Formats: sequence, C-alpha cells, structure tokens
Amino acid sequence: MSIERSVKLLFVIGVGRSGTSLLQSMIAANSKVCYLPETSFIRRYIFTGVLSELYERCGINAVKERLGSDSHLARTGIDINSWFSEDSSFSERELFHKLANAANSEMRDWVGDKDPRLIEFLPLVSAITPTATIVNIVRDPRDVLLSKKKAAWSKTGHVWKHIFANRVQLKLGREMGKRFFGKNYYEIVYEDLLKDPERVLKRLCEQVGLPFEESMLNFGDAARKLVSAEELSWKKETFGPLLKGNKQKWMNELSAKEILLTEMSCKQAFQVGKYKRDSKKNRLSILDLFWVYSGFIAISLFDKPYRIYRNYKVKKACKRLK
Repeated sequence: MSIERSVKLLFVIGVGRSGTSLLQSMIAANSKVCYLPETSFIRRYIFTGVLSELYERCGINAVKERLGSDSHLARTGIDINSWFSEDSSFSERELFHKLANAANSEMRDWVGDKDPRLIEFLPLVSAITPTATIVNIVRDPRDVLLSKKKAAWSKTGHVWKHIFANRVQLKLGREMGKRFFGKNYYEIVYEDLLKDPERVLKRLCEQVGLPFEESMLNFGDAARKLVSAEELSWKKETFGPLLKGNKQKWMNELSAKEILLTEMSCKQAFQVGKYKRDSKKNRLSILDLFWVYSGFIAISLFDKPYRIYRNYKVKKACKRLK
C-alpha cells in the first residue's frame, strides 16, 4: 500500500542547530501525527545506494539483515522482518514507505520524519514522496554558530565550516523546496516560535491542513519518546519548558570577528529572519580582519561549486529510483 494514499508525510528540515528537534517535538505532540525518531533513512540508505548495491550482490536477505542490525531503526520498535518474504521484490522507495507505514501503527492521519540534513536532499525526497509537506525552520545564523561550537557532535568543527554550511544549506533548501514542493513548502522562524509558539503553530497547522491542538504547547512527553540517550547532551532542551530566552546569546559569547564573518556570509538568513546586524562598532586587529576576509573569500568561492556538486549527486540518486 502506498504511503501517499493512506497518510500525509511531513518533513522537518533546517540548518543544524536551528530548532528542528523542538519543532519536531511540538508537531509530534499532536494526536493526529505519528513521528519517527531521527533515523536519517533517506540519506543513509537511499541517497548512498548502499541497500541497492547489497541487494545486487547478496539478495533480499542481506538487505533484511542490514536493516535489522541498524541501531537507529531499532529505536522505532518496528519489526523489520515483517517487511520481507523470500520472494520480496526490492524497491528503495517502497522501503521508506514501509518504514512510515509500520511506524504508524495507530493509523494516524500524518507521519512525520525529521532530518535536518535533508535540507540538501529535497529533490530526492520529492522523488520518493512528491506530495510531502516540508517545513524549514530558520534561526539567527550567529546563534546557530554559537550552538554548533557547544554541541558535542559539532564543537570540534572549524568556524568557517559551520558558517559555510549555514550559507549553502539554506540556499539549497529554499531553492529546491520551492521548486520541488511548491505550495507544500513552508518556512518558520525559530525566534518567532519562541516568542509566540501558539500563534506560529496555529498558522503552520492552518497552512498545512493539520488541526491545531493545545498539546503541541506541552511537548515534553513527545520529546522524550524521540530523543535517544546518545542525543541528550544536545537535545535535552526539547523536553521543555520552552526556553523563550534562548536567542541572541551570540551577543555575549561570540567574538567580534565571528559575528562579522557570519553577517557577511549568511545574508539570506538575515533576510528571512529579519535579523539586525550587530550595532557595536568593534575595532578588529589586522590579524582578525585578515581572518574575516580570508574566511569570506573561501566561503564565497566554494558556495556555488558545492551546491552544484550536491545537486549532481542528488540527481544521480534520483535517477537510480526510476
């Protein structure tokens, strides 16, 4: 049975550390929605083609064993063996549909999936489920940078790399979201969600056709079902209560050179979120200015080539599905 004939699919995406886990928890608290824990199934299995290669070499049982030993999928509590029989055909697209259908054991109207990095892979999402709803959450890139400098999974990364990711991912997400999903592509601003969650969620629900429920404002229980022990160090804030003051921390914790480079490099995010640039007139040393402009040149030079490369790889994966 096709997932698109039975339920509606909703994907939460965004630049990493933009509030995707918070938004996921809020939507998951709605009784009409069944939300998968973060498995990255589309990126890890369909984009890479690893299951397709395994099937060609070893057959359907090898695919079953690979999925059955996946710790991310184990979190869903789904019996992977029930997907397969000895004469099962193989379809990467249908495997994702089976995952979504199996997760929706309570037969709710919506199934949600959240993977921030899918912001770079939206044409592939469209090839798998073209009628899906996409919600892209945007956050002040200066706070995103600060958060990435603190999170366990990203704190060792170079500042230039984090700023570059913000720039190219938002460009890819907005361009491909509108192109491939049209009216089913939506954007919300993280700071607006903190300031007035009820208003923002009501508007989002109205736009996508999901009835708003007060439970979406009390999302702690839903979050606990979605966050694994390994993710606690950087996702525990999703347990609630809502941290309305979780913004503009960059003002006291980022250096002047980090602020300036982010503002120079992430102009699209500033336009979307209507963020104001730093009003302080900090004087930077010659070395700091060299760092800023070297970073800006590097980020600008690699922006378009990276997006071309990513779109090429994604298009290649899409062709394999046909």
